[in-house]
Amino acid sequence: MTVHTADVIIRFLDQYNTHFEKLADFLLEKQNHILKDDLNWLEEALVDEQSYIMKSNSLEDKRLALFEQAGIKGVKLADLPDFFPEDYVPALDLQSDRLNKSIAKIKRINEISNDLVERKLKVQAKLLGVNDLTGIGAYSGDARFVKGGGGSGGDIIGSV
Repeated sequence: MTVHTADVIIRFLDQYNTHFEKLADFLLEKQNHILKDDLNWLEEALVDEQSYIMKSNSLEDKRLALFEQAGIKGVKLADLPDFFPEDYVPALDLQSDRLNKSIAKIKRINEISNDLVERKLKVQAKLLGVNDLTGIGAYSGDARFVKGGGGSGGDIIGSV
């Protein structure tokens, strides 16, 4: 790999990591608003969250294209030092460490946020006298709305 190509990839990885660090910060802020039951902020933040997701997808497309152009298609970040000039290894290690930390932070925040929302929904369901949340409906993994089963929850929520 040429020094120029290595420089381009390192600069891109810096932008890539900066995005995921900002996404992690946004998700942490979102988690704080979940804790405060700040539904107005959460509703308004949906547009920002969608923007982060779209930018993540765009950056990933760019990364894939860049790696393909550099002849390292399918190479994992941890294996990049094998393809780079030796003096780039510390910079790659730094970028790899940043990405691993951001991804771990994002996963942890999402797990906690999902748990918080689930607990809050259970409390609300209990207050409404709903024993089965399956009637409320949810979103599937591919973002399609799925109506829950015909439990008493669906009848009560549907009539509210």
